[in-house]
Amino acid sequence: MKNLIIKIFLGGLCGSAVSVATAQTTQTAKHATNLATDSIVNVAYRTVQTRDVAGAISVLNTPHYLDKNYGTYPLEGADAMVGGSNLWGLGNALVLIDGEPRSLSDITTNEIAQITFLKGANAVVLYGTRAANGVIQITTKRGKAGVHGSSVRVHTGISEPKSLPHYLNSANYMSYYNQASINDGLPAMYADSTIRKYASHSNPYRYPDVDYFSSDYLRKFYSTYSANAEFTSGTERARFYALAGFQSQNSLLNFGEGKNERNTRLNLRGNIDLKLNSFISTYVNVSTVFSTNKRALGNYWQQAGVLQPQQFAPLLPISMVSQTSKDAQAAVNGSRNIIDGKYLLGGNQQYLTNPIADVYAAGYDNFTSRQFQYTNGIDVDLKNLLKGLSLHGQMTVDYSNTYDETLNNTYAVYAPTWNSFATGDSITALTKYNKDSKPGIQNLGNTWSDQLIDFDIHLDYINTFKDRHNVSAMLVADGLRRRQTGDFQYRTNANIGLQLSYNYNHKYYADFSGAVVNSTKLPAGKRVAFSPTANLGWLISEEGFLKNSSWIDRLKIGASAGVVNTDLDFNSYYMYDAVYSPTAFYSWSDGTYVSQATTISRGENLNLSYAKRKEVNFTVEGSFFKKKLNLMANLFAIRKDGVPVQSYSQYPSYFVTSFPVTSFVPYTNFQADNYHGADFQLDYHEKVGNVNITVGGALTIVKTKALKRDELYTDAYRNRAGKPVDAIFGLQNEGFFADQNDIDTHAAQKFAVVKPGDIKYRDQNGDGIIDERDEVYIGRWNGTVTGGLNITVQYKAFSLFVLGTGNFGGTGVKSGSYYWVSGAAKYSDVVRNSWTEANKNSADYPRLTTTSGSNNFRTSDFWTYSTNRFNLTKVQLTYTLPQSILKNSFVKGFKAYISANDLLMIAKNKAIMELNVGSVPQTRFYNFGIKGEF
Repeated sequence: MKNLIIKIFLGGLCGSAVSVATAQTTQTAKHATNLATDSIVNVAYRTVQTRDVAGAISVLNTPHYLDKNYGTYPLEGADAMVGGSNLWGLGNALVLIDGEPRSLSDITTNEIAQITFLKGANAVVLYGTRAANGVIQITTKRGKAGVHGSSVRVHTGISEPKSLPHYLNSANYMSYYNQASINDGLPAMYADSTIRKYASHSNPYRYPDVDYFSSDYLRKFYSTYSANAEFTSGTERARFYALAGFQSQNSLLNFGEGKNERNTRLNLRGNIDLKLNSFISTYVNVSTVFSTNKRALGNYWQQAGVLQPQQFAPLLPISMVSQTSKDAQAAVNGSRNIIDGKYLLGGNQQYLTNPIADVYAAGYDNFTSRQFQYTNGIDVDLKNLLKGLSLHGQMTVDYSNTYDETLNNTYAVYAPTWNSFATGDSITALTKYNKDSKPGIQNLGNTWSDQLIDFDIHLDYINTFKDRHNVSAMLVADGLRRRQTGDFQYRTNANIGLQLSYNYNHKYYADFSGAVVNSTKLPAGKRVAFSPTANLGWLISEEGFLKNSSWIDRLKIGASAGVVNTDLDFNSYYMYDAVYSPTAFYSWSDGTYVSQATTISRGENLNLSYAKRKEVNFTVEGSFFKKKLNLMANLFAIRKDGVPVQSYSQYPSYFVTSFPVTSFVPYTNFQADNYHGADFQLDYHEKVGNVNITVGGALTIVKTKALKRDELYTDAYRNRAGKPVDAIFGLQNEGFFADQNDIDTHAAQKFAVVKPGDIKYRDQNGDGIIDERDEVYIGRWNGTVTGGLNITVQYKAFSLFVLGTGNFGGTGVKSGSYYWVSGAAKYSDVVRNSWTEANKNSADYPRLTTTSGSNNFRTSDFWTYSTNRFNLTKVQLTYTLPQSILKNSFVKGFKAYISANDLLMIAKNKAIMELNVGSVPQTRFYNFGIKGEF
């Protein structure tokens, strides 16, 4: 019955949907036509003219730069074009596509008419609790009355790895491992004669030296092919826009099933607008995305960073198997995995699988993702009831699912027994581990689905009195219900919003926006709350003292303040409830009888309420020197208060026990953070002879401070409060221990028994012991400054676009097995200058050890590095075929362009930041494309 009601309702929407009359100056944002996108901005539930935009909002009109800066990712280069595109670092933003909560992966840049970054509280409050971290609102293209045409883009490109991991070869590994053994007071494991055999490469199958990142297994680059076609047409009665796009991409692996690896994506979109009569219209948006990702089973990149080069040869040549060994020949003949007719799969008892064998023989995984998005809306112009009154409604049904289709094979590996003869080395025996099996059964698994239904309706009033008094009002109601695989209940969101706006002659502005929100994550008595915001604006350039200025074209200032209630910081439902569960038990009568205890993991708090974003911001935007220079700036201060945590420091210690583990401490609205900073956006236009030059820049500065934390540290320097929200705490190093006397006279380090060459840490509290109590603030993860530059130089038919982005003030920490080399792990190049008695004064890496190295391999400033960088993100050269050549053809326009992405990084620690370990490498992308308009 529920599904039947939904279907009937959708059918009713299709049959009776309506749209606002085009005479109104403000319209619903979800199906706004592309009329003068320079002067129309999509904001919450509506559009407004640029001159009347209130609050901290930034805009990207995608079609205006797409031809000179082509890319498929919607936010490519946004840091260099829009100030505050990171939405002031508050957290994950709400992404809306045509007003509905969706993902950036659901759309490509080709489909987008405008991207609006709603940053201030006044700009986001109508979306309720879900928008407290900011909103990225994407509006798709639509048909235009009287405009008919189509365009086709075709691209081909290659992606070249920036950097690959560098590991020691077999001989070097053995030498350095011997050094680690000696450092630990152990005898060397590998004899010099053995090391020489591996170094000579005389028989790489008997003395292997496997480089999993060599050209034997990897391509120099992988390829991408894509194409998309757009169609648009329309009359006053009916308009449509349609897009079809396809992309295919292979991988770096160049052997076995790796040659068949491929990503494919097909995306289709159709937007239809129908005008039923003078006051009723309807629209329907449909989008689908089908994508597949075929991959060889096993994790090649992860395993390649683990296996030592000398462990075994992954491929054994059949030609080296002794013809006189019947058992060995029988093993060859019995194998179902003869690679290229020449090799058996190598391995041993310890390594029954390996990344090379997996790619050849383990099978494949085909990940499939399907998304279907449907939106139907109505708009009614109620001018016959009251001039300026209109009603808008929209309903969305989205469905997506993913699943894995796998073909699982097992395979045997062979450990050879080698013997040397006068004619050379030969394999005289093969020990088989595991067995070959190809059942040919395709398995479906890892199924996941996501269903979303969203409905909103708003009543708008817009009017002008005496040609000067412009008023508008909106009453909006929005409800969402969503369920994903594994959910025990629907995820819901509901809010009612009110906006009241007034401006006098487009000079003085006042806006009040608020929302009554409801969240089922809160206890029944605390689920409803009110979020108020206000904004004031003043167009100073219209005042008499500036109106006739020769250099100020427009100058507007504004101020906003507000409180937004949010449940985004609630990581689950029922956090207000006490949780009891069975736990430890005791027994008696020699175990005959057992009783189990019940414990509590948190107490109840029915007064738990929303976290609050409390904000004040100031904006300045202007145009100068006959619109050559344009500026937008925002200054903001935000306090995020009442974030729920279990605040143990606020309760007596007996509220928590260790056995059984018990806590009566409830979640309370305790934690608080501060965010403050500024963002700027600037562009300058100049013409020099036949050359048009545009230089743009954007900058965002965000500083954070943890105001309240659940902590009771004896030493104040350990407090997280007062430090950045993303603070990194660790030990401060004082270099390496030089000798045993240095160790004896230094504070005792509790993490492990230390020896000369180990990292020496500072005793912060002077207690003579180095432990966790000596950890101090050593950096912050995220940079405080992000931004960039974009430059366009146009000369006749040629256009050059250059984009650069930067990030400054952040800190990284080297960790993982590539940098923290311990035990018998694979050795990377970082160990080459490790500490020894001979180079103790110049070493930059601690002594090698066959143990865990727990003293050295922990978070400290020894391992930190600056992430300051500036990237040459994009360079594109475009040629536009002159219209004089096309005037007698059906082709309306033709462009060809070449581009390069991520060409250069300027950074002190470039080598670290460009290296991926355990995953697909970072790449530079070179692209060639053409566009035809018809």
